[in-house]
Amino acid sequence: MSQFNAPVARKGGSLDVYTGMLCVAFLVLAAGVALLAMKNIEHSEEGSSPGGVIKLVN
Repeated sequence: MSQFNAPVARKGGSLDVYTGMLCVAFLVLAAGVALLAMKNIEHSEEGSSPGGVIKLVN
C-alpha cells in the first residue's frame, strides 16, 4: 500500500480562527465600501447634477 492511495480521515466543516478572521475582514471591507459610496453620493449632490455611486467628484 503506497502513501498515495491510503485512506485519509478528514474532519468535516469545522470553523477555525482563520475563517473567523476572513469573515470579520469581509464585513469591515463591505462596511468601508458602503460608507465610501454613501459619502460620495452625499458630496456629489451638492453641485448642479445629481449624485451617484460611481460619479466622479472634483
